[in-house]
Amino acid sequence: MRGLDDRDLAPNALVALRRRPKRFTLPNGATLQLPKTTVDGLIEMLEAVAEGDTATVVRTPREVSTQQAATVLNVSRPTVVKLIDDGVLPSRKVGSHRRVTLTDLLAYRADMVAERRAVLDQMSRDADKLGFYE
Repeated sequence: MRGLDDRDLAPNALVALRRRPKRFTLPNGATLQLPKTTVDGLIEMLEAVAEGDTATVVRTPREVSTQQAATVLNVSRPTVVKLIDDGVLPSRKVGSHRRVTLTDLLAYRADMVAERRAVLDQMSRDADKLGFYE
């Protein structure tokens, strides 16, 4: 019998974290209280792991460089620059460098993921109508 891997363990952890517990009890009996933003981040990471994706933690102040934004979006830096130049992703200039707020970046990523899911759902419905799943 094989052991459980991260993808197998993530759904159970997600169920527990989505209840938004105020305190966590550690194996030694000590109680730990995590900030809401930490729990939110853990949920997002576990969702990625449960879906078989990798999760990246970006530690930064309020703004990120175009390279950091590219890493978060899993695209090239020139793609991020094009998104900025096209007005899709807001930024500001610091000297000759562009900076993107983490809030704007994560909102763009969430929109991008939602749009991809909607397209895939539609494709699945279309394939079902055409009888590809019979």
